[in-house]
Amino acid sequence: MGVRTVVTRLLPGGGSKVVVECRNCGTNVSPGTEECPDCGGTEFSRYEIPE
Repeated sequence: MGVRTVVTRLLPGGGSKVVVECRNCGTNVSPGTEECPDCGGTEFSRYEIPE
């Protein structure tokens, strides 16, 4: 774990979780995915959720 990760977790409001999901079927995928493994969709929604 890097220093930046540790400091970000210790500071209030300093971190966020990124969730990427297929717009066609709602499957969660990794950031940078080009095609949904479940339905073959190519459009994705990205959400940044504060932790």
